[in-house]
Amino acid sequence: MKHLKFEDALKRLEEITDKLETGDLSLEESLKLYQEGIKLKEWCYKYLQEAEGKIYKIIQSNDGKEIIEEISEDSIFKNDLFS
Repeated sequence: MKHLKFEDALKRLEEITDKLETGDLSLEESLKLYQEGIKLKEWCYKYLQEAEGKIYKIIQSNDGKEIIEEISEDSIFKNDLFS
């Protein structure tokens, strides 16, 4: 998952939601998709938290210097849930 783009993760999460909402899956398939969805949700949340932190750092720079810290996937996955 480290190489997954945010947009792709969100799209997959939407696909999972659509499949679960149909009610046509077996319990086993539903649980498997649900677990994948939870991991994707957590991954997306962490990614958005990093982005929010980056924006906050830029906005909080009052001394005339722009503080820009790139969001790297390594910084998002310091405690990788998907290893």
